[in-house]
Amino acid sequence: MNYQELIAKGFQGEPYSMFFHVWPWIGLGAAVVLLILIFCTDFLRSDKSKSRFLDPVSLAWMGAVIYMLHNVEEYGVDIYGNQQAFTTLMYQLMGFRISEAAFLCCNLGFVWVVGPLTAVLVKKGYHRMAAGIALFELINGTMHIVQAIHLGCYNPGLLNSAVLCYPVGLWTLYALYGKAKFPKMDMLWLFLGALFYHVVLMLGIVVATKIGIPNWAQGLIMVFDAACVFYFWWLVGKKQKFAA
Repeated sequence: MNYQELIAKGFQGEPYSMFFHVWPWIGLGAAVVLLILIFCTDFLRSDKSKSRFLDPVSLAWMGAVIYMLHNVEEYGVDIYGNQQAFTTLMYQLMGFRISEAAFLCCNLGFVWVVGPLTAVLVKKGYHRMAAGIALFELINGTMHIVQAIHLGCYNPGLLNSAVLCYPVGLWTLYALYGKAKFPKMDMLWLFLGALFYHVVLMLGIVVATKIGIPNWAQGLIMVFDAACVFYFWWLVGKKQKFAA
């Protein structure tokens, strides 16, 4: 499949709002600010005696930032300079328009709310929740890689998955799970929470669109999805705080 030809066909649905075209760049601005705080200050870390790359709070915030950058590649500009490439790709592959509400609620609900809120709770001592973000990164990265293999071409988000999601996700699990010996059952729940999000995301959007569920209801499904994964992680994180 020729990716460029597929994207060149364009999006032939009802135009999205102006906000839909600018929100990835708002996220990029937030990511830049967070990266400065992570690497140039001690505000987003819990233990100044160890490297930021071993600190659960810093790792959690890095995970949140990765998804803000991920959104830029998907909905801002891809590696070929195409804008809104993920939106166009999904339209061309699925043959129907995914609502703006579904796109925004699934991304903003997780990337702008669940990710940062999880990192905040990690700083309060619920360090195991950082492993949830890492597992989320690995699942999302795997989906992009599998799609690239299936289509035989690049897809928006693949570069971020290979360069950031997989390396940072694996390192976070090593830094936290490998060192702290998290209970395997807890890791399973964290994984199931992240997996649940992606299953509901894919099936929810496809089924809701095909059977004609209103756009606002599709948005609510995505909000519920993000709330569920956060609840899964919180249940694990509150059990026993990690002792570094």
